[in-house]
Amino acid sequence: MATGAKRISTITIDSFETTPEVIVNSVKTIPEVIVGSVKTTSEVFINSTKTTEEVCKGLSISPSGTVQFKVIPGNYQAGVVTVSATYNSSATSGVRVRWLYSPDDSLYDSPEDAEDEGNYKDLTFSAGETRTRTIIIPYLQPYVRVQIVNLDSSYSVTVDCYHTFYK
Repeated sequence: MATGAKRISTITIDSFETTPEVIVNSVKTIPEVIVGSVKTTSEVFINSTKTTEEVCKGLSISPSGTVQFKVIPGNYQAGVVTVSATYNSSATSGVRVRWLYSPDDSLYDSPEDAEDEGNYKDLTFSAGETRTRTIIIPYLQPYVRVQIVNLDSSYSVTVDCYHTFYK
């Protein structure tokens, strides 16, 4: 750990092209690693009130597929997620970012209930183009699962995603 840095929050990244994947109910995830008593595949150490983590770069999401990452906010009140999606020139639908809350890392909101609550944002869509959107996500529970959903049922989409903790 860097001098003067302290661990105050962690982020779990559940999907990368280069990591072995497990598919559960059409959601790609990777096995989590236990570090101390916290499940994590990437720890964030900070010296200030905000830090940015690259979650994925050039990740292909299959038609109607979903990728997700888990955030353990610690003392942070919000996160800023930036997603950039490059659409196939024949695609007809875009990308949705939604977030699911959990009090115990076990009972998460269902995707349908999260959307009913308004816990999602859609990126704008234009076939063959790249669209980027930055979304502020309030951390209302100790665990948050962020999902990136390809709404197109015929074509994959390539995404880059960044997460920033914010106080």
